[in-house]
Amino acid sequence: MLTSEALLSDLEPVVEQLLERHLAQSKEWFPHEHVPYSRGRDAVPGEVWSEADADLAGATLSPEVRSALLVNLLTEDNLPYYFRSVEAMFGRDGAWGTWVRRWTAEEGRHSMAIYGYLMATRAIDPCHLERCRMAQVSGGITPEPPSLQAGFAYLSLQELATRISHRSTGRLLGDPAGYEVMMRVAADENLHQIFYRDLAQAALECDPDGMMQAIEHQVRTFEMPGVGIPDFP
Repeated sequence: MLTSEALLSDLEPVVEQLLERHLAQSKEWFPHEHVPYSRGRDAVPGEVWSEADADLAGATLSPEVRSALLVNLLTEDNLPYYFRSVEAMFGRDGAWGTWVRRWTAEEGRHSMAIYGYLMATRAIDPCHLERCRMAQVSGGITPEPPSLQAGFAYLSLQELATRISHRSTGRLLGDPAGYEVMMRVAADENLHQIFYRDLAQAALECDPDGMMQAIEHQVRTFEMPGVGIPDFP
């Protein structure tokens, strides 16, 4: 099993290539162009939210879809801690650091778009959302892979699971505007997953023993980032 320092050094050219490919494939987009602000209204202090208050273009959300929206947003909101963990693994210099910062900037856009949609449509209770956000971000709980190899394996799985979650939630919303928001976010997550998938593949070629052990462990013990969310199962 290679040391983290050796593996980072061996994979530096690969990361440079993957970063260049990612930047070439990424599309510029703006969260405010996807949020249906015309469906919003001013909030009334102390107002108690109800499902009947939601403006969802005639759609009726099940408790499961509302829970998915909450989890999807809170995992994006906890971004500062994910950044800390990934930068600790990859470092802040060279292509590694450039990727981590770019990835962080793109993930930040996701929370802006989803939050804007939820506030404009009042799809879920905004007070409950804010209390959950405060609890999760204050807790600072994130998965901490035990090695660089485990980090590669975990990030590949996590980005794939996140993409699936955003896409599935968008399809179940029944609201064209919400669908567009979630599909736009999922498109970014797909590029992130491709980056980490190909990085893990390159690591597997450099360190097959270490990566096979890491993949086996991560597949058996994988948990989504929602582990820090109140009442998350």
